[in-house]
Amino acid sequence: MQRRSFIATLGAGAIASLAGCQTAVGSVALPSVPEAALDSGGWEQLEQTKDETVIEKDYGPVTVEAVASSVTYTDAALREQVRADTLSTVETDLALFSATRIDMAPSVDELGPVQSEVKKQIRTAAIDELRAQMDAAGITNVEETGTATIEVAGGTTAEMTELTGSYPVEDMEFPVSEDTAITIEGGDLAVDAVLAVWSANGNYLVAGGAYPAENFTRETDSALTDAISVSIDIDLGLTPDAYREELLDLIAGVS
Repeated sequence: MQRRSFIATLGAGAIASLAGCQTAVGSVALPSVPEAALDSGGWEQLEQTKDETVIEKDYGPVTVEAVASSVTYTDAALREQVRADTLSTVETDLALFSATRIDMAPSVDELGPVQSEVKKQIRTAAIDELRAQMDAAGITNVEETGTATIEVAGGTTAEMTELTGSYPVEDMEFPVSEDTAITIEGGDLAVDAVLAVWSANGNYLVAGGAYPAENFTRETDSALTDAISVSIDIDLGLTPDAYREELLDLIAGVS
């Protein structure tokens, strides 16, 4: 998966009050993620990036700098389950989880009058990156649907953006004889996503992901001859509530 730089250059603004607060950002550690939960849940790492300069913008005499390190996971167990159940018709990452640590200079607490602007830009660009990750998995028509809050590590309340999109499931063909196949109609599978941004120890943390928002079922009866009929039932057994709860727990465990 090709990673896009997920934070746009910040717009200009007057922050003379930052003079004297600037320090350089060094190497940024990866965010801490709940590895035990990821392992037991069948998640696998997709990608890791280190020390990506995502903001470097002058505000008067001060340069605001942000450097990020990120890690992204896919629910490989779910991907394999769906691939097998659909005879490889659906073979993609329907459940994603990512976490990013963004070290700031000056620190968040020293950003003064541009703190809200910086956080807004971080959120907007991080949502764009989440959209890109979903698009790479074939999940399209992603739109924001609302906002919420989530309690994360250390008891902090983080602002969270809710999104929804869809994955187009292609028609599935099941051979029933040498020259006969039954076609099961596909359709759009809803996929929801969330993304949270919060400050911690003078820096920013971003965490979020996507998950199937509905089950996929189909049922068909086909007559092969006057004497033979075939019934095919498809039930992928997807559990949206459980996927959402798992994702929120993973987000809450980022530090």
